[in-house]
Amino acid sequence: MRERRKTPRYQFVVTGTLHPTGGRVGANVMVRNISTLGCKLEHAEGPSIGENCELYFNWRGTHVGLEAQVVWKDAQGRMGLEFLAPDKDSQRRLKELCAALRTQPLAAPRLKEADAADSVLDSAKAQRAARSTAPLEAASSPQLKPVSERRHRQLPRYVSELPARLSNPATGATTDVTLVNLSISGGRLEGPELPDAGQTCELHTEWEGRQLVLCGDVVWKGKEQVGVKFSSLDEETEKVLRRICTNLRLEPPSVLRNNSDP
Repeated sequence: MRERRKTPRYQFVVTGTLHPTGGRVGANVMVRNISTLGCKLEHAEGPSIGENCELYFNWRGTHVGLEAQVVWKDAQGRMGLEFLAPDKDSQRRLKELCAALRTQPLAAPRLKEADAADSVLDSAKAQRAARSTAPLEAASSPQLKPVSERRHRQLPRYVSELPARLSNPATGATTDVTLVNLSISGGRLEGPELPDAGQTCELHTEWEGRQLVLCGDVVWKGKEQVGVKFSSLDEETEKVLRRICTNLRLEPPSVLRNNSDP
């Protein structure tokens, strides 16, 4: 008999958006169960086993964004994610979410395919633990890195309040928006008639007389707000973004706790 999970998973049926790395467009998925360490998705496509991705969903009016790695998937569109070293705010949100779900039934017994896939995950975790004590020469191995060595996204957000224009390259539709906050990876926009999650967009704004065009994908949508993740930034555009951010004030932690931006 397989050892029971040390971290329980809870039934959690919510629609989210899964974004592969590399600036590729995300797709809607169904989150079926969740724990503080990972979750199971349905109707999932895109990233392969071992690839990193980002999962976004809404919970009680809060936008939750989590970096994860695909640890198993099957031909029926089911996928298992392991969360990658979430920051303190994300950890807090996950604990609060699971605490709220604790009064509900635990996730039902899974299919044999998922159990077999979990055996692969257990094996991968054991290999990572073994590699952490291996000689330094093994560092060049192409195997997955331990969680502590993975990229930890903690980019600060800055209050910008910049007027901007958002356009949809596919339809040509445009709308006036306010760039409420900004980082070098994305921003939060506010305005009417905003695009839905998963759509590609172009953001046109100006800084000190210089026109700036930023391409990106909408990763979440709330009431008159969307979160946009920038993609395909060239070196010069990234430099301009960094200069802009150095002239802005940091967004207060109380705001960050309520908004999970790209």
